[in-house]
Amino acid sequence: MTWEQAWQEGRTRWDAGDSPPALMDLVAQGEGRFDRAFVPGCGSGYDVFTLTRAARRVVGLDVAPTAARRFAELRDEMGVPSERATMVVDDFFTFEPEAPFDLIWDYTFLCAIEPERRKDWASRMDELSSDDAELWTLIFPVDPVPLNPGGPPYPMTPELVRSLLEPTFSAVSLEPVTRSHPGRDGKEWLGRWRKVR
Repeated sequence: MTWEQAWQEGRTRWDAGDSPPALMDLVAQGEGRFDRAFVPGCGSGYDVFTLTRAARRVVGLDVAPTAARRFAELRDEMGVPSERATMVVDDFFTFEPEAPFDLIWDYTFLCAIEPERRKDWASRMDELSSDDAELWTLIFPVDPVPLNPGGPPYPMTPELVRSLLEPTFSAVSLEPVTRSHPGRDGKEWLGRWRKVR
């Protein structure tokens, strides 16, 4: 099944209906002001809309056109200006933005990528980010018992993400989160990374 088919059939159990508490807490604490932020695999766009409080412009990306329609509906309902929050239907691995991003947010994106493409994910994070960029990763599912043994989501560990990102990105912090969506308690770690140049 493709991601578009899943959207068309309403098989979007990954869609929790809001941004994760960890992201809302970061934004509420005023963690950084950014010019351009990027959210790969943005789906309905909740995280894009949340990040408009921390960035001047936020670009979401998804491969599913049906997700883009849902994004547009929600953006209108929430009154978020289109110049602040946009979505591109494209392939993450070939997407060419107009300029690099100074913040990238990854949640439930890396865990959806086939394990053999993880190094490509890390390379793209480097290519898509500016020299002084931050990368925020909410690592999920950190669980010894896979949610779906064949994936996605594929099991994650903080050590795996660190091994993919270093030495291009250095960990500012990497710790388990204290608040999660129901059913995800104890299965999420927040990583804050800074690009090293």
